[in-house]
Amino acid sequence: MKISFAVVNGLALLAALVSPVLAKSKFPYCTGSTYGITHKNCAKFKFDTLHSNCVETSNCTTFYDITKLPTEKIDAHTERMAQLITNVFENGNTVMGYAYVEALGDGRGYTSGYIGFTSGTNDALTVIKQYTKRKPKNGLTKYVPELTRLSKLKFCDRHRNDTKKLSGYPAAWTKTACSDPNFVQTQLDVGFAMYLAPALKYAASVQVKSNLGKAIFYGINNDLFTKPRCKRELANAINFFTILDTIINHGWQYVEPLINLPRILQLTGPRKHNESEKSFLNRFLVTRRQLMCCFPDDVWPPAADRVADLQRLVSSWSRNKDLKHPVTLKIYGVTVKGTEDLSFDKAECPKKPKGWKLPKAKTLPIPDTCPNKLLSL
Repeated sequence: MKISFAVVNGLALLAALVSPVLAKSKFPYCTGSTYGITHKNCAKFKFDTLHSNCVETSNCTTFYDITKLPTEKIDAHTERMAQLITNVFENGNTVMGYAYVEALGDGRGYTSGYIGFTSGTNDALTVIKQYTKRKPKNGLTKYVPELTRLSKLKFCDRHRNDTKKLSGYPAAWTKTACSDPNFVQTQLDVGFAMYLAPALKYAASVQVKSNLGKAIFYGINNDLFTKPRCKRELANAINFFTILDTIINHGWQYVEPLINLPRILQLTGPRKHNESEKSFLNRFLVTRRQLMCCFPDDVWPPAADRVADLQRLVSSWSRNKDLKHPVTLKIYGVTVKGTEDLSFDKAECPKKPKGWKLPKAKTLPIPDTCPNKLLSL
């Protein structure tokens, strides 16, 4: 993900609560009676009292164990639409950023690729190791030892941001993404395993079986989805996209508990008796937007614009629920048709090589158990 997760600072929240006018001018989608950074809207998140120290890993992965959840599939069109819309939120357009590399200064080193695989965690390492399986001789393999060293540091170790021994890494990543479709497909396959497949498992846990739609569930307890209080079907594609975008934006990692998907669902609460799908999703998105606005840093509140665009989609329910029609994200000024080329990064790469074609996708394991099969060679 290309958004940093700052450690909670209670003083920042206090400043925002004391000076709501300043907050309004600084974050345009965090204003008014519902989303303004006020005590009324923010107190329930308890950012000023919750434990704010970095959470260390307790095993070989940062993700919750969701192996007990059932599996589900997704049709190609819905997957394409979901990826494109999320890419607009992440990159501002429908061009998939496979060749993107940047040091964001967020404590994670280099952020690379269409989802934002980072050198300071094990996901960039995972991409390169999986790519090396497919193409043993490549320009990125030489970085495996250093990426492995960084990944073995304590999760909260600030030295994960170190890029001194990754000389040439940005150029090598970009060159590979612009010249080899195998590397692009590897990124997509790893992204599917880390984010899309978990979202599908969450959907399957509420037994959604519609052709295009997947689902979101609610009312989780501290064991995260393993013992839901209640199950309801939400059978349409916009529901699935809402949870997918939440996973991409907020993650499903136990090391980031203050603003991840489980906490948003828990705060939203279960679907009410006879509550429509549209009504439930509206509540979910209101909670998500409030949480982002109230988060005491300068990173999450500006990102509330993506939730505002999602709320517009939900408001036009009959047209957008199946994602069969072009979707206009008004705040970002982009219309997603579903026919865009997802195979090549035309923003970062000079020219598509002749005969460019992505190989067949490979199903990779979800990184939720130890040993981490996705990371192993």
